[in-house]
Amino acid sequence: MSSFPRPIPREALWPLLGDVPREVFSEEFTAACEALDVFVGDCLRFLVASLSLERFSGTPETLAEVRRLSGHGRSLVRWLFECLELYGLASRQERVFSVNVEGCPVDLNRALEEAVAASPGAEAAFAVQKLATEALPGVLAGTMTGEEALFSLSQLDLWFRYFANSNVHYSPTNRLAALALNRAVARGARILELGGGGGSAAEAALQALMAAGKPPSLYVFTEIHPAFLRRGSRLVRQVLPEGCELVIRSYDINFPPTDQGFGDELFDAVFAVNVLHLADDPVAALAHLRTLLAPGGVLVLGELIRPDFLAPVHLELPFLLLESYHRARTLDGIRARPGFLCLAGWYRALQAAGFAEVQVLPNALDRCLEMYPGFYCAAMLAR
Repeated sequence: MSSFPRPIPREALWPLLGDVPREVFSEEFTAACEALDVFVGDCLRFLVASLSLERFSGTPETLAEVRRLSGHGRSLVRWLFECLELYGLASRQERVFSVNVEGCPVDLNRALEEAVAASPGAEAAFAVQKLATEALPGVLAGTMTGEEALFSLSQLDLWFRYFANSNVHYSPTNRLAALALNRAVARGARILELGGGGGSAAEAALQALMAAGKPPSLYVFTEIHPAFLRRGSRLVRQVLPEGCELVIRSYDINFPPTDQGFGDELFDAVFAVNVLHLADDPVAALAHLRTLLAPGGVLVLGELIRPDFLAPVHLELPFLLLESYHRARTLDGIRARPGFLCLAGWYRALQAAGFAEVQVLPNALDRCLEMYPGFYCAAMLAR
């Protein structure tokens, strides 16, 4: 039986989430997950027709050879066949996939309209998936790069909307990480945020800290992409508590902090949402961050969690299109394929980087993933 799409087992999941306020994983979020699961299925059927795969039988490598795909293209084809299998649109015998999709090609515009009608607050999430789906054939053909397709100036506003707290499908990751940060620090904390993007994680964190009566004394907002740095810093300024010093900096997780002007001041918390999985070497990146923590300081990560070391992530296509996403090194027992890490991989990476105490929120994440493999949302605290 296929894993997607299927109803989320709400009544079984709720008892496992006792350490997280119910509003973080709201019914609106749950419904958005279900609507997005359906829409990704429509996107996969669209790709079968666009790539003429209706009667294909063979390995991903076979298709890559026939179509003369690059190493990047081979990874994309592997993801596509694994997700077709996940949705029951292909079967597998050892390494051979047989596609079994029949019927008319999907009208992706109409599918988008239906998805947005079902979950209006997740419109940006649907739009990003549609953009990536329509770009995949061109990326495979070599007529464009994923970076060109997804991050042209005309698309930046879509990404700001996607990473915003108004996107009900994305915001729980920010809110969960903000909750973990709030529980870990005291009033007047010195906080460093990495890869702050459009500022939505900072917005969630600062609002949670203010609501708890814990305004920080220093907030250092960093981002490597100039457009996101400008946009994000504007939002942070709007929500910054009175009396809190704000510093805006660039920071690259792949280089030592001392090479980037960091190291003179230590922080009570280093905070990052959906950033560290992009590190070329996550152990090295985490070890660098440990040097920035004051005694008793905490690293707080919000991350999309892969269900296991090799499982496909059905929402991953927009990021898989980017060649930079594939440069991340695989590491035995930590990251078996580029991109998101599984929970066991994170534990090992953090321990290898010198963190002795690691907690995850929700605490029963592994059981949540067993019930619903699309339960990707988690926060981790490491000391």
